[in-house]
Amino acid sequence: MNEIGLTTGLKPAKNLDEIWTIFDPTLTMDPRTEFYIERTAPELQKLFFELKHSNHNMHAFLCGHRGSGKTTELNRLCLDKEIRDKYTPIYMTARTFGSETVHLTHDAILLEIGLELVRQGKPLGLSPKYKKELENWGKDVVKTYLKDKSARAEVGAKAGLWLAFFKAQLSSRREWKQEEKLILEPKVQDLLGILNRIGQDLKNRSDKQLLVMVDDLEKGESDAHRVMHSRLFQENYDILVQPRFSIVYTLPVYFRGLPDSRIPNDQLYAFSAIRLYEKKDKHLDKPPLSVNQKGYQLMKAFVNKRLQEPGNIFEEGVLDELLRIGGGLFRETARAVREAVYLALTEKKERIGKDHALKVYHQVKKEYQPIIRGDAIQVLKEVMECSQGWVSGVEPFLQSRAVVEYENNDLWLDLRYALKSYIRELSPNK
Repeated sequence: MNEIGLTTGLKPAKNLDEIWTIFDPTLTMDPRTEFYIERTAPELQKLFFELKHSNHNMHAFLCGHRGSGKTTELNRLCLDKEIRDKYTPIYMTARTFGSETVHLTHDAILLEIGLELVRQGKPLGLSPKYKKELENWGKDVVKTYLKDKSARAEVGAKAGLWLAFFKAQLSSRREWKQEEKLILEPKVQDLLGILNRIGQDLKNRSDKQLLVMVDDLEKGESDAHRVMHSRLFQENYDILVQPRFSIVYTLPVYFRGLPDSRIPNDQLYAFSAIRLYEKKDKHLDKPPLSVNQKGYQLMKAFVNKRLQEPGNIFEEGVLDELLRIGGGLFRETARAVREAVYLALTEKKERIGKDHALKVYHQVKKEYQPIIRGDAIQVLKEVMECSQGWVSGVEPFLQSRAVVEYENNDLWLDLRYALKSYIRELSPNK
């Protein structure tokens, strides 16, 4: 792994054991390797263009399905020559914050940004005073809400302990009374002041603008995660855009369709899953793939580029079936291929057959069946029946990837292929 967490050193797989390894859905491929598949979504290209040409600090929100390639594209942004000539790019992921994302708050994110700027600025000669300022800020916040006197004394006495207390307190923030929340507001403004001083100092030292990318904020499918998303991007949107340097935040896919979203359209850069078939065919249980269109060719290349001899791995029609199951999402497609490989290996087969693809199809269906009940049935039926546009109540299913968003001039939704016939057979009262 290199300094921004990319997977390197892989070679095209020549047998099923190697294929199982190279289709690990958690891998983030290095954009400089032969395995990289470039996304040409208009909004994604627009984000790159505006960052390169803008003369002011940008605050952008990158919106898309989980597993659609956002992380890879952010890493590509870090490596882009024009970006590196203009900016000092800093990539961050919520997975390294040391606290559960479900408990994240606006000030916790700002604090993580500040700590990372201090780490990245050290080779540039950034003064240690900024780290001390952040520590003092954190200690003040922790002590403000600690009732135990011995714990308060411990926070002040032991170096670095304040951060553990700060992260532990995040889980109880939802229990705060209004007066406790009001106490925090001026302290957050103090934190913003520290960030802005650090950002200006880094700009002066590097003679470049600062570009921070905060990834994986959109993760999570539970109600508590949706509350977290609302807390960050609705209640505290105005705080997240106050730092005086450019920041790109990742955003849940469903935020594009929220009627009351506080994020302005010119700050929202949303891109859909890769379309494999035509909108007119979405009503079919098994839509025919648009084999001559760019989307299909791109997803097929995503699989074939990782294989030394693609023609020897799949029986006829099997790869197309696995692409349908993946729904135009890189991570779900990788997972479908990997599961099919596992089934073939356990049967000591040398190729992936139709029976393996069929088992993967049923496996994906069974993963979603427990959550499809009550009102969910009607929502998913509406998704299949509507020709375009949004469906009320669809947000949790977009987040879980039971429903996928596509576009070709129009924006439209469709149910994952493995669920179509199952949902059609259900009646609302089931």
